[in-house]
Amino acid sequence: MKMGIMEGKTALVAGYLGRLKNDKFIIGLGGYIAKYFAEEGANVIIIDLDAKIAKSCANHLGHTKIKAKACDLLKDRTSETKKYEEDGRVKTDVIWTDSPTHELIKEIVDEYGRLDALVTNFDYFEKEKILEMTEESYTKMRELNVMPVFHLLAAVREQFSAQTKTTGTFAKVVILTNMVGKAGLNMAAVYSSFKASMIGLTKNTAREFGRFANVNAVAMAPLGAKDMQGPKERTKKVYALITSTAMGNLSIMPEHITPLVGFLCSDGAAAITGQTISVDGGLWLKLEQ
Repeated sequence: MKMGIMEGKTALVAGYLGRLKNDKFIIGLGGYIAKYFAEEGANVIIIDLDAKIAKSCANHLGHTKIKAKACDLLKDRTSETKKYEEDGRVKTDVIWTDSPTHELIKEIVDEYGRLDALVTNFDYFEKEKILEMTEESYTKMRELNVMPVFHLLAAVREQFSAQTKTTGTFAKVVILTNMVGKAGLNMAAVYSSFKASMIGLTKNTAREFGRFANVNAVAMAPLGAKDMQGPKERTKKVYALITSTAMGNLSIMPEHITPLVGFLCSDGAAAITGQTISVDGGLWLKLEQ
């Protein structure tokens, strides 16, 4: 029997697991990624901004290798610094005294012995141009699109570094973003700017984590373009744009994305880092013209 590409690994999948509608769970991209990882042999821990969503996703998938956990991904963290001398140089250690994400990573490692992969998939959209953007909505966009990713990266750094020193293996990080981070979006300038920040964060984290983790991003086109909702004329125009691409009438679906994320979290991606790979059916080719 052929082993899966994630066999024996432990992965944390965070964000957009799905949503509840009339008490019915509707699976999201994060849920599909967790399912793919489990089918490829990984132990998968899932978290979301709402712990109820994570629990509902785990129940919906019903896979023995998938476990939901709760974590406050938005809480401000507190820390202390400790200075010490080593080889004639003064160094500083940061000791986290109150950090839910650090506590989560410790809990995972205590339970599974290691953590091999982190996938972040946070997305909150508001259709506002810069002149329409209030400070309140800007802060909310930043908190829901950026802060959970930052908190999780800070939490896994020490664990990933320690694992490489003891086992020689490299961890994997995949940050999900949107292709508007590359192309821009005039009706939602701030949203697209936060998506662009994920691309910059990927490059810089790849440099900082370079000796112990591969860090990449996946930039997606809108999912399920055929099922878009909204004013008829607007959706007609957007759908026409998306489908008039190099690949024609292709509606991007989770199954187009999950295998790539799985590969980037596998040993086969050992030489790939700092990259943002588009999954858009060729839409980026059109927008570059």
